[in-house]
Formats: sequence, structure tokens, C-alpha cells
Amino acid sequence: MDKFTAVLSTTVLPLDGCYDVTTVESADVKGVNHYIGHPGTRTIVENLGAIQAPNKMFSGLKVGQKAVCFSIKQGMSTRATIGYTEPNQSINMDMLTVRVITRLANNAGY
Repeated sequence: MDKFTAVLSTTVLPLDGCYDVTTVESADVKGVNHYIGHPGTRTIVENLGAIQAPNKMFSGLKVGQKAVCFSIKQGMSTRATIGYTEPNQSINMDMLTVRVITRLANNAGY
């Protein structure tokens, strides 16, 4: 099983590079640092075993590293109706898409 570097709430790519992003059914996040602020999503990933990162700033992936994202599915967030995700929006696992991001290279050759 792949070990993840981070658990995120969206596909955060702070470093230029070539990435693979794949939707998966689930992911083992026990003991992995998470950078999730949304209370509902944070509760879900912590119940799955993720732990709060020591700071809120995710610095990115090195080549070969993987992160997993638990994003609220398109149209299921209050963002669709009011323009942002309300912090108190109640969500459940069925409302999340799980994606694995793998950094493949330092740049895409452009």
C-alpha cells in the first residue's frame, strides 16, 4: 500500500511539475498529516486516522511522493449556491471524491 505524504481537501499543487491525479474509492490515511480546515471534512479524515499537520501550510510534493485529497463533490458544496463552502456545512463520505496526486517530475517540459 502506498504511503501518503499529506491529506488535503483539494488538489493543491504549490510546486511546478508533472503530476498524475487519479480518482480512487478509498485511501488508508492512518497516521498521515492532514491540512484540512473545513470542519466536516476534517472530522471525516480524522475518523479515518489522519492527524492534524503541525502547521496549515502544505509545501508541496517531491518527485515520487503522493498526497490524497478528500474533496467535496461538484455541486454538493454550498459553493454552488452561495459562492463559497460554508464552514458548518454538514457532509458525509458519500459527498466526497477521493483523489491521489503523484508528482512524477520537476517540470512538464515546457
